[in-house]
Amino acid sequence: MHYRQSFSLLLALLLLITACTGTPTLEEKPSSEFIGLNKVSSSGFKEAWARPGAGLAAYQAIQVSPLQSAGAEIVQPQTTARIRHDWELTPQRQQTLADSWLQAMQTAAARHALDTSGSGDKVLRIDAALTRIAPSANLQQEQQAAGRSTVYTEDSGDASIEFRLYDMSSGELLVVIRDKRRIGNQMWGRANTVTASSDVRTLFNSWSNQLLSRVTGK
Repeated sequence: MHYRQSFSLLLALLLLITACTGTPTLEEKPSSEFIGLNKVSSSGFKEAWARPGAGLAAYQAIQVSPLQSAGAEIVQPQTTARIRHDWELTPQRQQTLADSWLQAMQTAAARHALDTSGSGDKVLRIDAALTRIAPSANLQQEQQAAGRSTVYTEDSGDASIEFRLYDMSSGELLVVIRDKRRIGNQMWGRANTVTASSDVRTLFNSWSNQLLSRVTGK
């Protein structure tokens, strides 16, 4: 199967999974971690909390904050190479992740008819922070020794993220979401910076689409 076909099938599967997660339900018991927020079941994410009466569907505009990743826990990949170079989240990689996230959110916002100018009476500010990154292969080592340290993996690893949604005018915290997902297509392949970047874009597209579908209720 060609790569483009594999990518299309993967994206369709991700959207199907999102559509089948069920209707989110706000539980009655308040959260002990987030004051004023209650746990949400069937959110489609690993964990979610929301403020009762938040009325997310009333927000027609969003402001996307730059993705934060500097504080993410990095779980180093396993390697059998005699010389190991730890995978680093360099400032360049942080910026690349932030750019990819912004693009994913802008694309998803257009799909859900949301204004991204950050202006208007009802604006939802969306903060996102990667909290954990566990790459499957030592991509930095491959960059330094191309052709000599090929690694085969099922995917590019996994990542955890936290979203926080605020009312722009009041600064009130409305929603907290935490999620963890595999990065990749679950097919054995050569791990390199090209395939890993594609896997990350696919993951960000999945997260942004699901997040905004929960905001708009569509």
